[in-house]
Amino acid sequence: MSICGLMSRSAATFREGSTSSLVALLASSHDHRNRLAFHGRFTEYPGYDESHYAQEVANRADMTVHIADITAEDFRRSLNDVIYHLDFPVAGPGSFPQFMVSALAAKHVKVVLGGQGGDELLGGYARYLVAYFEQCIKAAMDGTYREGNYVVTIESIVPNLGLLREYKPMIKEFWREGLFDDLDKRYFRLVDRSTDMVGEVDWKSLDKPRVFEAFREIFNNKDNVRKEAYFDKMTHFDFKCLLPALLQVEDRMSMAHGLESRVPLLDHPLVEFLATVPADVKFKGGQMKQLMKTVYRDILPEGILKRRDKMGFPVPLKEWFEGTLQEFVTDIFDQQRARQRDHFNSGVVLANFQSASRFSRKTWGLLSLELWHQRFHDRAAEFRAMVRS
Repeated sequence: MSICGLMSRSAATFREGSTSSLVALLASSHDHRNRLAFHGRFTEYPGYDESHYAQEVANRADMTVHIADITAEDFRRSLNDVIYHLDFPVAGPGSFPQFMVSALAAKHVKVVLGGQGGDELLGGYARYLVAYFEQCIKAAMDGTYREGNYVVTIESIVPNLGLLREYKPMIKEFWREGLFDDLDKRYFRLVDRSTDMVGEVDWKSLDKPRVFEAFREIFNNKDNVRKEAYFDKMTHFDFKCLLPALLQVEDRMSMAHGLESRVPLLDHPLVEFLATVPADVKFKGGQMKQLMKTVYRDILPEGILKRRDKMGFPVPLKEWFEGTLQEFVTDIFDQQRARQRDHFNSGVVLANFQSASRFSRKTWGLLSLELWHQRFHDRAAEFRAMVRS
């Protein structure tokens, strides 16, 4: 995640993705003062440092980059503050690096611009490619291309599969059950963060079927999604249900440091226009953000346009939890109050640390839940007494 300064008290943000980079480049072209950039990276393990992409964009926009080297000690020291400002548990660990980079940016600016919403509006998530790959294989075997498969074919999507190199664990888990099932069931499995939680969570006490029914009602709502494309259904669900959660995390992590984060790509005229663009334009041949990359190919750096290893903002949790932070996390789940939770088994969580894949969210999700319990739920009586007084 990176941030570039435009004025004495405001800035534009960009991560290493093309939408955020585009926001920074366009913003910098309108203001030539205080061109600052702020970037967060992890250097303790290979594969978590994407600063060279941020630097490439900064060079194009003539910005100066300030870098926060985020460490395991930062995680240990800041985690409780992150949970406090979030107010409730969240599925993804991206809130932590957002917290750290916002802290760095807040030392220099008061307002930032970000690229949030670009992936949902323009088709930038790797899971869209994963979902279409499965459906293309099915259609190729059946000799049919229908119900959303017409946007891409197996022949057109194959050249883009190199983009999924870092997503092999996700694909393996995705294909473990339900291969070639109905579209709604398959996409639900892609966005479901609990597929690798078996003994950790007591599913009998939770109404997961109701969650799927609520998902399906939105995913298949023909009043909102009038096009047949699978792509339209996926992006509509993400925009309606997942993006608001991401925006709330971004807002809370920035405001924790008195930093205001704005999202120009979600300006309503632009959103309304992009809603009219056909899927076979946005996602032509399975190429993510194809429309944007075509329109702005003369502005975006070559390295961003041709990047084939986008990973979002990954955090080396697996490496930390198996090494430097193993005792820290073990102590949290090994407390008596953690072992007495109604809905998850902390002993199984600890036992399954080693089996979690590199980018699995289950350990973070359950850690976030446990710390939320400790910070808020376990103190309910104390808070009620404060209200009465």
